[in-house]
Amino acid sequence: MIYRIFHPAPFLSDVVEHYWYSKVDLTESATQHYATPLLQGLTFNFRKLEEQHAFNNVVHKMDKQAYIFGQSVSSRVVTTNDQGVDILGVKFRPLGISKITGVNMEHIADQIIAADDIWGNELESLCDKMQSAPSLEQTISALEGFLIDQYMHTSLHYRVDNARNAIALIDRTKGTIDVKTLQEQTNTSRKTLERAFLHYLGIHPKLYTRIVRFNAVKELIDHARTPHNITSLALDCGFYDSSHFIAEFKSFCGMTPMAYQKSKE
Repeated sequence: MIYRIFHPAPFLSDVVEHYWYSKVDLTESATQHYATPLLQGLTFNFRKLEEQHAFNNVVHKMDKQAYIFGQSVSSRVVTTNDQGVDILGVKFRPLGISKITGVNMEHIADQIIAADDIWGNELESLCDKMQSAPSLEQTISALEGFLIDQYMHTSLHYRVDNARNAIALIDRTKGTIDVKTLQEQTNTSRKTLERAFLHYLGIHPKLYTRIVRFNAVKELIDHARTPHNITSLALDCGFYDSSHFIAEFKSFCGMTPMAYQKSKE
């Protein structure tokens, strides 16, 4: 198995969190369950090793070279064929896709779409450059040049600042801030904030807050040396009580926090 991470050029630091490369050879197909991540992404699969992503009772068959992932709002099951994976990806920051495409993210949230639906022939040209590059680093360089060019030619409404400022507060508080306080601290109305989030992130601020809080709790469980007390964990992370915590965790993970803790042992 190979897994490598590459940092973006400074110009793209507010758009791209990192690039990643994953290569896994398999002798039989594999199925994995993924809890709801904080992720908007772009992937390239030049070997066309087919994957299937199942969520919301729909199976998405991925057999093209490149796909864009909007922010997911539920857990999903990923099945990889018996040849494994060989994928180069981009993990965008929350507003990243919007900043390089200018598209209304409400149409992409919790969706996987073929990248050529947005970039058409430009994507074909990019894929040719990436495939002909002599090294992984130069492949990423070709991709980064494309992203920089897209970013420079994308115009955004000033309302993007409303979303950016609110996202910074949500991330800083690990999702424990309520929407009313968010409006007050960003000096925006409920409708203005909702419009900004839907257009530039694809989901409502309340839902993004819940996903951030879930991921913060999940990270605590992932890195704990011993199992957490569920009631204490719930209260420490801003949930009303353990029942609220369990229901919320299950909605984003597909299993209860107790079951998830047990799976990590």
